[in-house]
Amino acid sequence: MRTALLALTLALPGAAHAQTEEQAVREADTAFWQAFNACDAVAMAPFFADDVEFYHDITGLTRTRAGVVDSLVKGPCGTPGLHIRRELVPDSIRFERVPGYGAILSGEHLFHAREGDAPERLATRARFTVIWHQDQGHWRMTRVISDAHQPVR
Repeated sequence: MRTALLALTLALPGAAHAQTEEQAVREADTAFWQAFNACDAVAMAPFFADDVEFYHDITGLTRTRAGVVDSLVKGPCGTPGLHIRRELVPDSIRFERVPGYGAILSGEHLFHAREGDAPERLATRARFTVIWHQDQGHWRMTRVISDAHQPVR
C-alpha cells in the first residue's frame, strides 16, 4: 500500500507538469492559427524557430523563420480574392512530451476557402505534425510536417 501511495505521489508532479505543457503548447498552436487565419505575418513569425523546417506534401521544404512566413504570406494569404481558414479536427489531436526538448502535437485539420463574395466552403483535409521547442519561456515550432492533403467534396 505504501509503495502504491509513494508511486502515486511521485507521479502527480510529472503529470501536472505534462498537463501544463500540453495546455501551453495547445494555446501556442491556437494563437498561431489565429494569426494564420488573419494572414498576420507579424503575429505568425514569433511562433517559428529561426531554423524551422516546414515539410509540405504539395509545396516541398521551406527553411528558416523568414522563409516559412514568406511562403505563407505569398501562398495561402497571397492569392487576391481568396481567404483560407484552418479548423482543427478536435478528436484527432495527439500530444506527446519530448523530455528535455519540448513536445509533438499532431492531428488533422480542415481548410475552408472563400473566394471573393462567395460563401466559405470546406476545401481540404490534411494531417499535421509539429515539433514544439520551449525556448526562453516561449513555445516555438522547429519542425512542421503538413501532409495527406485531400480535397473535401
